[in-house]
Amino acid sequence: MKILLFILVQLFVVLSLNARSFPKDTLRGKNASYEREFIFSAIRMRNIQNKDTTHLMYFDDGKQVSEEYWAKSNPKFDFEYLMKVFKDCFTLQEQEQLKIEKRGTFGIRVVLDKNGNIIEIEFTFSKKNPVLSKFSADRFFEMETMFKKLLKWDIHNDEKKIVHLKFLLSFDIPRAIRL
Repeated sequence: MKILLFILVQLFVVLSLNARSFPKDTLRGKNASYEREFIFSAIRMRNIQNKDTTHLMYFDDGKQVSEEYWAKSNPKFDFEYLMKVFKDCFTLQEQEQLKIEKRGTFGIRVVLDKNGNIIEIEFTFSKKNPVLSKFSADRFFEMETMFKKLLKWDIHNDEKKIVHLKFLLSFDIPRAIRL
C-alpha cells in the first residue's frame, strides 16, 4: 500500500511539473512587440506577430512531418558568419560587457519559407545575460531584421513540400563577441 501511495505521489509531481506554465509578459516597442517567456534560467523572446509557434512541421497536404526527420537543407552561411552578424548587433560597450561573461549560449529558432528566407525567428538566452536581458523590443526587432536579411538557406528539393521548415541554431556568446 505504501508503495502504491508513493508511486501515485510521484506521478502527481511529474504531471504537475509537465503541466507547469511559465511566466510571460510582453515587451512593447515602436516597431514591434515581443512575448518574453521565462523558462527556468532562460528567456525566450518571440515577436508577437509570429504565427507558427510549434516545433512541428507539416507537408503541403497537411500531413505532419515525422519528428525524427533530419533536414537536408543547409544554411548558405557558416557559424563564424552567424556569430559576426550577432556581434554587429551590439555597441562596443555592450561587447565589452559580454566579453566579461565566462559562459552563455544564444539560441535562434528560425522558420523558413520554401525559398530559404527566414519568415519567423525567436531568440533564447540566459536570464543573467547583462546585455540581452535589458534589450528593448526595438533592439530585438533590429536584431531580427538583420538576421532575416543576412541569413539564407539552400532548400533541398525534397523539402520544398514542407510548409515551414524549422531550424535551431545555437552558439557560445563570449566566443562570438571575441571574433
